[in-house]
Amino acid sequence: MKIISRLVLLAALTALGFWLWTVFFPSPEKVIHQRLTELTATATFGTKDSAIARGLKAQRLANLFSADAQLIFDAPGVGQRILTGREEIRETAAAGFQSMPSLAAEFLDVSIRVAVDRRAAEVSCTAKIRSGDNKDFGVQEMKFVFKKIEGKWLIARVETVKTLS
Repeated sequence: MKIISRLVLLAALTALGFWLWTVFFPSPEKVIHQRLTELTATATFGTKDSAIARGLKAQRLANLFSADAQLIFDAPGVGQRILTGREEIRETAAAGFQSMPSLAAEFLDVSIRVAVDRRAAEVSCTAKIRSGDNKDFGVQEMKFVFKKIEGKWLIARVETVKTLS
């Protein structure tokens, strides 16, 4: 009986140790997925959000990017735009957040590939965006490049993927 209770205790301690390890030292894939979730939460706002709240969201959004980040996107009606640097991304986000009544963002079909050195990762996903009170939504293939800078996974590059139409 003593052996069985010791084995059960050992198994419980091993399981607890493994769980604590995954909580305090999550995998890069898990951290990057959390960053994408944070990006969608930050980029989403409603009609009742104040101008100050939207400005703060634009600042938080910019903080998810590296200082030399590059954002390349094709937006319907706007054409291709290239934003370089965290400050330009923040300014553009702030202007966009003020000009739209609301925005809902979501990333679907997320595929994360971490480099062998575990210092960079490439993410492919589908962005689903709904603007204003429009019932329709836009869908766009996206490609992100994350880099681990000073212990934090930051977005170094984002680009829309041109698909066949």
